[in-house]
Amino acid sequence: MNGNMRLLKGIRAKKGKWARIGAASLPALLLIVAAALYAPSVFGNSARLKHDGGLLVVRGPGYETAFRADNGAIVYVRDKNEDGALTEGNRAEALWWAFAEDDTAYHGAKADSFAYEWKKRKGELVLRYGGPLEVEATVRFADDSRIVMQARVKNGTGKTIKSFRFPYELKLPAAQVEDALLPMLPGAKLKGAFFRENNSYEAPYPGILFASYAAVRTSSGNLAVYDAHGETTATTNIGFKNQVDDAGKTAFVHDYSTALAPGAEWTTPEIVLELGGDYKDSIASYGERNGIFDYRSLEDKLGKELADYVRLPMYKMDISAIKDASWNALTDRYASRLAYPGILHPVGFQTGGHDENYPDFMPPDAKWGGDDALRAFVDDAHAKGHRIVPYTNFSWWGVNSPTLAALPPGTALKDIAVVQKNGEALKEDYGEHSGYVMNPHHPFVTKRITDEHKKLLAAGFDGIFEDQWGIRSAPYMYNGNLPEGTDASTAYFRGVRDYFRSAGYRLFTEDGIDALADDAVGFMGTNLLWDLLGYRPKTAAYTEYYPMIGMLVRDKVLLYQHNLAAETMTDDQAMLRWNAAMGYNLSADLYNGADNPWVEVAGVFQSQVLSRYATAPVRNYEQLNETATRTDFGGYAVTANWDDAKPYALDERTELAPGGFDIASEDGSVRAGNYVKYNGYALDPGEHDLVEVREKNEIRVYQPFGSDTTVRIVKGKGWPHAAAAAYTAQGEKIADLPVKEEGDGLLFDYIANILGRKVGYVALTRSEKPSEVTAAFEKAKLEENVALSGEAVSSTDTAQEFAAKLAIDGDPYTYWESMADKFPQTLTIDLGQERDIKRLVLRLPPQDAWEKREQTVEVQGSADGSGFAAIVSAMAYTFDPAAGNAAEIRLESGAAKTRFVRLVVSGNTAWPAAQFSEVEVY
Repeated sequence: MNGNMRLLKGIRAKKGKWARIGAASLPALLLIVAAALYAPSVFGNSARLKHDGGLLVVRGPGYETAFRADNGAIVYVRDKNEDGALTEGNRAEALWWAFAEDDTAYHGAKADSFAYEWKKRKGELVLRYGGPLEVEATVRFADDSRIVMQARVKNGTGKTIKSFRFPYELKLPAAQVEDALLPMLPGAKLKGAFFRENNSYEAPYPGILFASYAAVRTSSGNLAVYDAHGETTATTNIGFKNQVDDAGKTAFVHDYSTALAPGAEWTTPEIVLELGGDYKDSIASYGERNGIFDYRSLEDKLGKELADYVRLPMYKMDISAIKDASWNALTDRYASRLAYPGILHPVGFQTGGHDENYPDFMPPDAKWGGDDALRAFVDDAHAKGHRIVPYTNFSWWGVNSPTLAALPPGTALKDIAVVQKNGEALKEDYGEHSGYVMNPHHPFVTKRITDEHKKLLAAGFDGIFEDQWGIRSAPYMYNGNLPEGTDASTAYFRGVRDYFRSAGYRLFTEDGIDALADDAVGFMGTNLLWDLLGYRPKTAAYTEYYPMIGMLVRDKVLLYQHNLAAETMTDDQAMLRWNAAMGYNLSADLYNGADNPWVEVAGVFQSQVLSRYATAPVRNYEQLNETATRTDFGGYAVTANWDDAKPYALDERTELAPGGFDIASEDGSVRAGNYVKYNGYALDPGEHDLVEVREKNEIRVYQPFGSDTTVRIVKGKGWPHAAAAAYTAQGEKIADLPVKEEGDGLLFDYIANILGRKVGYVALTRSEKPSEVTAAFEKAKLEENVALSGEAVSSTDTAQEFAAKLAIDGDPYTYWESMADKFPQTLTIDLGQERDIKRLVLRLPPQDAWEKREQTVEVQGSADGSGFAAIVSAMAYTFDPAAGNAAEIRLESGAAKTRFVRLVVSGNTAWPAAQFSEVEVY
């Protein structure tokens, strides 16, 4: 008797007689019976199995899946709302595939026996495989858009199983793939061309991948494949693989790295195939099924200090790289000169400098000034609103560290380090630095780290950054006494998770893994850096970014770019736009000085804008057109123009600059970005990074980077009139400014320097009468540096990293350098057409590390690039970092018409080569 008939019998028996049910109740009864007969999802699972030839076809409410009846391999998965199949089944017609350590293969297509069972009430298909490797795969068909798979494996092969691939390579037509998403921070969206051009890529989770997830959008629908982990995190290779034996196909890679010993049993995590919906939907499902949304929030971790932390950009302070450095110098030349407080990030302070002597960070090298000087630095920084989070690395201990040189009796290196299969301690080299990867389970290791943490915190540091934990691909551990429930493949990351759980204080880590977000305070790093450095050559050219991590944990951890890398510091418009669009906080390297304008950009945007929604998860990310995106944070939205050549009209009143962006609050209280048109008014030529903060009786306008311009601001609600004044970043008034009223608009000139003082912001305030200020300050006229659009060639380069093009790239911190001891040297710039030039500005990096020098330079010109004549005769020019490290050359004749400008350098008093970071031609 099936369930529906039992229900019907129960209705009849309840009163004993049909006659006792009144006639008026009969229609209702019939509806109940109909529901029982025809709506099985109310009383059981709605999935139905049908035998169709040699196939087992399972139909759910929105999908259809077929398996081979003779071996259980998936034949297709189809979304009923779309045309065609989403997948074309497993590669080699095998549901699973395993490898032993000697590379012997076992797979579902050639098992010794196969049987299946359909559990109708549960909507489960159980597939049983006999042989040396016994596998029982359960496939559960949910009443939503999900198919859930799990396999129980019993190893009777007599060999250790190193890999279990389940489901084995689900194939898709490459031409149908529109794009795909892999969890490389913050989320790497692979273009369809990646698949059409027959590419493959897979990477490990935890490690390079921060989540156990992959998804595609295709012309036949969308599909995500992800794991639901338990206490033990399975090490999994995830990605996509071109099918060399099936042209035109790609496939999901879902490969568990295992260490299943002979006679042992193991159960995979639940694997979810989610159909339909967009990336944000399957990301939400992944977060829910893995309990990520229940992780502790930043408010739980930071309490009342959260409001302070979110206002702070991260400032790298590499004491070992700064000229004449000391704790006092960090205070006087950096921390005390910053207009906006931040998270100060000391690096290289231990004896031996960066990447040496780990885990022995404390006490710092005495050459920086000793304990009293360190305490003075900490106290002064705290008084100015800074927080201090030093760089450490306790996962990797230096070969020359005092700790390793003096291990306690009875403790050997192989006890405390990760042991490889060959019995040797795992050693890793980074350039000239060598160290051992530590065993996070060993009591000596955990105690040694705890002791060092106590010293760091006792010194006054507010938290600790730990390198590598959040990005290291989990190594196999062949140490003895692994934790219960783990094996060689899973023990390492279990130790990392336990370590973070037990810390009890604020830990930041490199990059980040989703499972660490429950206990970490910050993740520092993105895949963008690894793309820029060439570490991801298979995917970089096809990658666009997607804020997946922001959808999962932005309310759990603070997100930053890499804490060390210059390539991803917020020091240009592209990085500012990227961070805004992806939901990342800002960072700057103080190696380039506290007066670097991008340090102020980071401070203004972080404190005045990003801090207001720093813990808001990303709700949606949409493509507005081919070059513009919109990120929804709930009460805030970011529109990004990824076209660096053309502006983007946001609406009739707002136009983003080429490569610009817009951050806008829903309530209109905050707006910020990079514009060419703002509030219906065309801004003056040049860059304009503007921030507008509106309060009841005051509107503040910041322009931390950009040329002087007239700005139009909408008058405050109910304001009769308005007054304007310029202030320093610290709030000291510089001068009153004239303000012009036009309808509901207020026009004023934003001028960067007034009366010899740098303007931090302009405040517009409610006034009962029109402004009576008439004395105006003149806007500085923007001059066009025509060298920026030119091409540069040199007589020699000392290395490709110091090429001629760096002298005209607009970045004063990159530079060209010729070969040494080969004067004279030349740098020639092609301006593209003949220009009337009046002056040149020659620059070196504005850093204290560059000592004062003179370079002897002659300026020559040419109309055709072949015959050159002197424009300015040779003379010595002084470059002094205390005065900006720049020299101006004014043409002797007042102006010259030329297409090619050549600098002939015949001497340098500080280095036997020609050097320029920028050659500006006006």
